[in-house]
Amino acid sequence: MSRQPEGALFSHPIRPGPWRALSGVAPALMLVALVIFPAAGCSRSGSARPAIVLISIDTLRADHLSVYGYHGVSTPAIDSLARDSVRFENAYSHVPLTLPSHAVLLTGLLPWENGVRDNLGFRLAPGLSTLASRLRDRGYATGAAVSSWVLRADRGLSAGFDFYDDAMPDNPTRERSGSDSVDRLVRWADSIAGKPPFLFLHLYEPHFPYSPPEPFRSRYERAPYDGEIAAADQAVGRLLDALRRRKLYDDAVILLVSDHGEGLGDHGEDEHGVFLYRETMRVPLLWKRPASRGRGESVSRPVGLMDVVPTLLSAARAPVPPELPGVPFEASLGKPSGRRVLYSETFYPRLNFGWSDLASVIDDRYQYIEAPRPELYDVVADPSEMRDLAAAKTDAFRSLRAALARMPRPLPVPEAPDSEEVKKLAALGYVHVAAAGAGSTARPDPKDRVATLRDFRRLLALYYGGEDAEVIPLARRMAKSNPGILSVWTALAGSLERTGRAGEAAAALREGLTLASDGAPLEQRTQAFADLGRLLMAAGDRAGREAVLREAVAVGAASEDSRRELARMYLESQRHSDAVELLRARTLRQSESFEVLGIALASTGKDADARAALLRAWEIAPGNGRVALNLGVLALHRSDATDARTWLSRAVQSTPENPGAWANLGLAQAASGDEDAAAASWNRAVALKADQWDAVFNLALFELKRGRVAAGRQRMERFLAVAPPQKYERELAQARRLLATRSKA
Repeated sequence: MSRQPEGALFSHPIRPGPWRALSGVAPALMLVALVIFPAAGCSRSGSARPAIVLISIDTLRADHLSVYGYHGVSTPAIDSLARDSVRFENAYSHVPLTLPSHAVLLTGLLPWENGVRDNLGFRLAPGLSTLASRLRDRGYATGAAVSSWVLRADRGLSAGFDFYDDAMPDNPTRERSGSDSVDRLVRWADSIAGKPPFLFLHLYEPHFPYSPPEPFRSRYERAPYDGEIAAADQAVGRLLDALRRRKLYDDAVILLVSDHGEGLGDHGEDEHGVFLYRETMRVPLLWKRPASRGRGESVSRPVGLMDVVPTLLSAARAPVPPELPGVPFEASLGKPSGRRVLYSETFYPRLNFGWSDLASVIDDRYQYIEAPRPELYDVVADPSEMRDLAAAKTDAFRSLRAALARMPRPLPVPEAPDSEEVKKLAALGYVHVAAAGAGSTARPDPKDRVATLRDFRRLLALYYGGEDAEVIPLARRMAKSNPGILSVWTALAGSLERTGRAGEAAAALREGLTLASDGAPLEQRTQAFADLGRLLMAAGDRAGREAVLREAVAVGAASEDSRRELARMYLESQRHSDAVELLRARTLRQSESFEVLGIALASTGKDADARAALLRAWEIAPGNGRVALNLGVLALHRSDATDARTWLSRAVQSTPENPGAWANLGLAQAASGDEDAAAASWNRAVALKADQWDAVFNLALFELKRGRVAAGRQRMERFLAVAPPQKYERELAQARRLLATRSKA
């Protein structure tokens, strides 16, 4: 008779990570020798398949480049490209946000057509053709290197690319230097042969937070945004030099553009996303053609980012699909102007603040902005848009409003973002909050909320910068005037915790969850409940933690982690059926959750269902020694020694330092008739941890069975002396009987 170790099915608790604090330092970027990629499918001027290069410099205002009349920053590389290019004076973005604007840039479809309406909660629909996929169909090798986590591959923009490098350093902004992106893209291009390249380079330097590298940091100390532009220019020069060295530059089609501009306080917005004024919607656009045809020409006719795909398809001698709303740039050449209406939108204020969304149409003279209080500007006479003409209700106002009314603009339905996505975007200045009552049809005009927006951005900048001494009083003031904004409470709680005031942090989260429960986004409430539960756990308040987790489940704001932790608490208090019901009520995705479900099912006697759940855990995390251990113990419960030995062997291979795995493997080996192997495993368990009383008891039985009475008695006496009686009542009684019998013998 052998003793099976108890508790083997119960896995170690999984602790949640630290409170939102973003840590990690960007690794030093190594200067890699620039690799020159080979010519592939290209010839001198007149080639049917020129190299095509698309450069997007994120957040670059047109009026902050010398080629558009600015004198505050030196950009020699862009200036050089401009001398060989056609310059567009009135190029416009369709969304003042990185992800949706690039979705337009790479599909040629407007936001409601490609489905990407905001940075958060959207991705390109599978199956949509992109510029890359269309060029690949024409024989191009397609490669991209992006410089921000916002454009990561899982957002769908990688579709059609043979190579899409989105690896980011582990820094708070998840951004890498433009020079690094250039080097990665060029190294890939060097590996292709026999095909012309399409290269997409995304540079992120001008985006907030502005922190240019040296020498630009010192040179532009008072204008860090311009310093970031200078750093981006250096990366552009790095790529252009690579093209020139391989003699690809002359015949290449190169298009340099931005996804949107930056507010810089012109209309009260420091960054971008909320408003549709020209400082964020007008972008630079330089178009270099083979042999630099049309160099120096300036085009004033409005064009949009939706025109990029048709233009580059035409350059590749590819047909332009009729469903694309844009037209090639050739249609604008030689025309001094001409009326064309271009559409723009932003749902950022609606989806992230509960304010009104905005839409606009712009032609060669006027911009109309649809808002709770509509606006109209004469962009020729008033390019900075400081004089609103809407009150006059002119013909331009009526015609542009009618043009906008004819456009289909379905409301977006975002997918639920996870808390990590929210935190990472917040580090880039994208505030994601929603005031109580955000579901109302009467939404505030963003123009009336500019001061609030600035407070939020300052609070987040201080919080993610670790300035807790400033965060705490600012957050308290904001919470008093905006009690329905959960983000304020979570920032306050996070800073309180980081300064060692965990009790106050828990109280702040509790108050915030109470006051902001009606309007806060679900993912924010989910994270707040999880953080509150963690704080209570650290304080040793088990009952309070369970109450918080139960409340989160009741209001539908429990993450999978929180549900799993509550299930663990149920198991610890023998509420096995409650644990099963809790975990089966939602779709599970994590290995640990299936593992706990398997434990709960086994505890209710449903061994077949338990095994299925544990096998799913193993499928998600193959090689997990704890899952293998649980599968092995479950096999022992089913008296399947062969299956038990298989899984327990995997457990000790994965976690050889786990004494419980060795103790159970010994039991499976003994059940298979391999008692010598079993004794070796039990000895290993005891060597790793002396209080493995199951193994000690089984070794004593083994020694006595083999006739080694002295060794057996010694182990049995040790077991009698120190094994906890509340756990081993039956085995202790058996030990006493065996020792008494041996003594009489």
